[in-house]
Amino acid sequence: MANHVKDMTIRDTDWSTVPAVALANVLRAVEGCVPVRAVCSDVGLDVTRATEPDARVPYHQLADLYEAAARWTGDPWFGLHVGANVDARRFDLLGYLALTTATLEQAFEVLARYLPLWTTSAGFQIERSRTTIEVAWAYADPTAPLRRHDCEMSMMAAVNVGGQLHAGRWRPREVHFRHGPPADTSEHARLLRAPVRFGMPRNLIVCDAASGATPIASADPVLHELLRDLAERRLAGRAVQPSILDDIVAAIVKLLPTGDVQLPRVARTLGLGARTLQRRLIASGATFRSLLATVRRDRAMHALVHSDLPIGEIATRLGYGSLSEFHRAFRSWVGVGPAAYRRAHRARR
Repeated sequence: MANHVKDMTIRDTDWSTVPAVALANVLRAVEGCVPVRAVCSDVGLDVTRATEPDARVPYHQLADLYEAAARWTGDPWFGLHVGANVDARRFDLLGYLALTTATLEQAFEVLARYLPLWTTSAGFQIERSRTTIEVAWAYADPTAPLRRHDCEMSMMAAVNVGGQLHAGRWRPREVHFRHGPPADTSEHARLLRAPVRFGMPRNLIVCDAASGATPIASADPVLHELLRDLAERRLAGRAVQPSILDDIVAAIVKLLPTGDVQLPRVARTLGLGARTLQRRLIASGATFRSLLATVRRDRAMHALVHSDLPIGEIATRLGYGSLSEFHRAFRSWVGVGPAAYRRAHRARR
């Protein structure tokens, strides 16, 4: 379970995003078991976003969705089970880059270098010694609450992809998790097919160096080079031209506690004129009002469930002039007041 946090510190990394298609892995796993819309609304997500090809969602919402899905399904190994069924091809360009590499070590290198095309909220780091290759999974914000099921899904998916590249014959030497052990760890041992250690300094997949050099049957050097060129261009473009919506969201988050979150103030924060910002919003298919409401709604839901802050303090940090104003807004989003929402969702934890 995610740890309760005492503070709702605003961090830009909270608002790093992932493609909305990432929601599909979770929704496929819960479909037919529990109400999909209810699970999504639990964390303030619109289920229709999963089918929008170019949409992106805040990473913390995806991580919260894994925790909510585990609660709703009653599956104590939900993240592991999703990761065990991941197909590398579902990761678009990133997946095909891994599938066409020459060796497992190169596949992990590809994941480490090009994961920012998928998200910048977390990433893989590769370390080598004479006998091992260590693949670490680290979150960009080390102070963020531990979300066990998101972490276990990511680590399991990496191990699963490694197995796919070697037709199921490869297995890691050890797997480490930062979070503590759940009540039953037998499923971890079964699916990861390696000794699993909890409460470790890092999330880590330890591989034998020799296995990292084993050729991959699906290797295609010509196609891989074409895909790598495309990935490099996308990576360069992402670095030079970040999404204006991401910039606006980051500015809104910083300004919320001031209570002055009007479009002209956000425009000044971004070094733009109000009319210029309005034109860019229109070009992006968004409105300032809906973007502000989404930011407030998502942060309110997250804080009510994952922090012990008084509701009045949450309202203040979200820039509301009065508690009644926050109550009206929250009720319009989810149909109940913030206190009722907190009680209902804490009861499920």
